[in-house]
Amino acid sequence: MRKKSQELLDNLNKITAKPKMTFEKNVESYTNRHYPSTIHKLPTSYDKAKRYKDEEGEEYIKIDRVYGGLYECQLRQKDGTIYKGKLYNKKRLIKNEVDGKNFYSQCHMTSNGRWFDNCGLPIEPPKQVDIEPEAKPDEDDIKEQKRIAREREQRIIAGLK
Repeated sequence: MRKKSQELLDNLNKITAKPKMTFEKNVESYTNRHYPSTIHKLPTSYDKAKRYKDEEGEEYIKIDRVYGGLYECQLRQKDGTIYKGKLYNKKRLIKNEVDGKNFYSQCHMTSNGRWFDNCGLPIEPPKQVDIEPEAKPDEDDIKEQKRIAREREQRIIAGLK
């Protein structure tokens, strides 16, 4: 085989070869830093976390944080990696301190039991989750649904004849 033909065949083999696997770098994000002087209270699992100093000499803790969009959320862990497990969207019941009324707030839960509020910050597991009362159907709605089901059944039976 001529040299030129051999080079062309070698280049064709490169086209069908699988690309090398690339791995995502661990990226340290400023938003994964939690300064103890802030208002947000962390779960007790962070009490013994290693403390670091920033460029200005202030002390901070690295935390896990949920980042979201319209369609999916991802959890960036304190070591910079992205959590590969499933994130579940939940609702928790919160009491408003101003007027005493209760309201539901969105939160996220990982498959290994870590909880995050709607800002993506870690929280203690809530006591009341997904207890939003379901609306009971009205008697008229039940009758209407039964009537529609009977009509559908009659159309199916008439189509079989």
